[in-house]
Amino acid sequence: MKVDNSKEWHWFKGGILVSLLSVATYFIFAAIADRNYPFGITAGFGYISAFFGKTFAGLNENPVIKRFSEKPDAFIEFFILIGLVIGGYTASKLSGTYSPENIPAVWEKYHGKSVIKRYFFVVVGSILLGYGAALAGGCTTGNILQGWAHLSLGSIVAGASFFAAGIITSKILYPKLGDSDDAN
Repeated sequence: MKVDNSKEWHWFKGGILVSLLSVATYFIFAAIADRNYPFGITAGFGYISAFFGKTFAGLNENPVIKRFSEKPDAFIEFFILIGLVIGGYTASKLSGTYSPENIPAVWEKYHGKSVIKRYFFVVVGSILLGYGAALAGGCTTGNILQGWAHLSLGSIVAGASFFAAGIITSKILYPKLGDSDDAN
């Protein structure tokens, strides 16, 4: 299926909206959570972990999970996660670009049609992404969109690392993508 990219938002329009969201969340989080940095989504995953901590007693002992169970902003970031899913789905449906697929065409070209292999890489990649977010003190959303806006040195280093790792990973997974032969 060919996607009509003419219905996608212009980068400038999206950038202005993200900037307005950044400013708004800065003040909202400062008012309700007594912290001086704006939104991300890592704490939302921490909130989910803290919820399971009530079910599995051993998780309550983990200091990181305990911290998320006591943070009011983690509850808000949980709803940001839900909003990301609902917003992405709604935007794709409204723009007419919704196109679910188990095996993207570029994956199939380089790695075959195996759904099990695809999902294995998705799960392993997700675990590595989560581990990296924990090491970096937050996810790409918090570090790049918010940390760079505040000129946080740690976020700038983390963001540069995300980009470098992304380029290296894409070259490993898709070695010939972007070559002149790829136009076919």
